[in-house]
Amino acid sequence: MRHILCLLIAALSIISSSAQSDSAWVSVSIPVVCIREGRGHSTELSSQAVMGTPMLVLEDDGSEWLLLKGPDNYEGYVNVSGLTRLSHRQMTAWRKASRVVVTALDDSRIYTDTTDLSPRNVVSTLVCSSILEGIPANGRYSFVTTPDGRNGWIETARIASIDQWGNDAFNADDIIDRCYYLMGTPYLWGGCTPKSMDCSGLVRLTYFASGILTLRDASQQFNSGLRLAPEQTDMLRRGDLLFFSNTPDGGITHVALYDCNGTYIHSSGKVRVSRMAEDDADFASRVYRGASRIAGMEDSFGIWRIKNHPWYF
Repeated sequence: MRHILCLLIAALSIISSSAQSDSAWVSVSIPVVCIREGRGHSTELSSQAVMGTPMLVLEDDGSEWLLLKGPDNYEGYVNVSGLTRLSHRQMTAWRKASRVVVTALDDSRIYTDTTDLSPRNVVSTLVCSSILEGIPANGRYSFVTTPDGRNGWIETARIASIDQWGNDAFNADDIIDRCYYLMGTPYLWGGCTPKSMDCSGLVRLTYFASGILTLRDASQQFNSGLRLAPEQTDMLRRGDLLFFSNTPDGGITHVALYDCNGTYIHSSGKVRVSRMAEDDADFASRVYRGASRIAGMEDSFGIWRIKNHPWYF
């Protein structure tokens, strides 16, 4: 009897281990999760991910923190409370499912009932670029499902089919318009949502809303795209990324988005406009290290069109 009991325990252990190892993926199931440098809410915030972001499980020690890798290869620890586990089979099904992406920059909401849009009928708030299962309807509201299976209705004007997300030709005006829409939004180290963001988070957010995924940090973004030397300021175009360091030979510490006529938009204290001129206090306090052009460089190193990313399709 004891031998049989041991065999049963061993079998259950194998089944449990197999089920755990099959949960190789997770999807963000709350509006925003915080990606941290270590296990614990008190560790440094390094990035964020929005609802519907697929992430690969790198390490699961049974605690409430998983070491994950995002679609941009960025790694960090995320609390399991904001995640839904996916098996390989479920991940494959998700890639093939009909999905929508939130395109509105201000907060959106899913409601249980379109006849009563009261606070008590809210299923979840959503931020820009969140991904849900569903199909845009012809009417005012569309039926959607969150990664953890909650259903409800969202205004159709706030979403687009993921199949069309990023299919349009590159439009720098759209990206810069988003920057201006976010004017005054507070700076947050590690932030990359419309509520608050750091300098590279502003780049990430405004490009991702066009279906273009960039690397996360300014020092990483510096190594992608078409490089423009510091002396090539006459070649700058709207939407190019401008890079700065604290010293002439120091590491990249800041990134901004070029607008026109020597002006650029960036997150420094808050989202604001500065000028490439020595009488501009912000520009004069940094060392300009050149620019990088994303337009025309999609699907090169560190730049992904979502429609071509194997984690999404």
